Amino acid sequence: MTLTATATAPAQRNALLAGATGLTGGSLLQLLLESGDYARVHALTRRVLPLDHPRLANRVVKLAELDRRLPGVRADDAFCCVGAAGGPAASAQELQAVDVGLVLAFATAARSVGATRLVVISALGADAGSTNPFLRAKGEMEAALRGLDFAALDIVRPGAVLGVRDGASVGGLLGQGLRVLTNPLRVGRLAPTRALPSANIAAAMLAATRTGRRGVTLYSGQALEDLAAGNRRLA
Repeated sequence: MTLTATATAPAQRNALLAGATGLTGGSLLQLLLESGDYARVHALTRRVLPLDHPRLANRVVKLAELDRRLPGVRADDAFCCVGAAGGPAASAQELQAVDVGLVLAFATAARSVGATRLVVISALGADAGSTNPFLRAKGEMEAALRGLDFAALDIVRPGAVLGVRDGASVGGLLGQGLRVLTNPLRVGRLAPTRALPSANIAAAMLAATRTGRRGVTLYSGQALEDLAAGNRRLA
């Protein structure tokens, strides 16, 4: 697949992305390439991407080996869409290895190549003290990232992600349909639990870099939806 480069000259900034083969990461990669925000987009993947673009640099690398595999790379903003397969249904061991360990490895590598902003997907209800393995892993991940002292750390906390993944089961597809049907009923205190399309979450992640905010910023619920909508207006 070939994407046509935008006619607008890109700024001389570079992006670093992990998780481009996933649902949200794939949507985000396309947005990063179609926007004029970055002169170069470095996508770190476990397999070669079926994508060609003049501003894409695809590096096939294991996240655990990043400290030895990024010579010559410079980045301004880093985006992390890494998560254990199965999400909340993954084992506690896998959640610790992927959602905490690999995310932290990527973030550390991003800092080493110059990134001053990190935008990462977490989850609504993330809490290092939670008895839920998924929410506990996300909470521990957030705490570890805060310790890396990025000038800007944007944490996106969706309630659920809508989109068809490769190899999705019938049960998974039915669950997606149920979330779509119940979304209009989730108002007031339940509004943050509304499921968002992966493309909207990707749009919010790019929009976070355009706010210019420093420090740690959490986005969930209506704030997350507004962020995504604002990005679409600017596109």
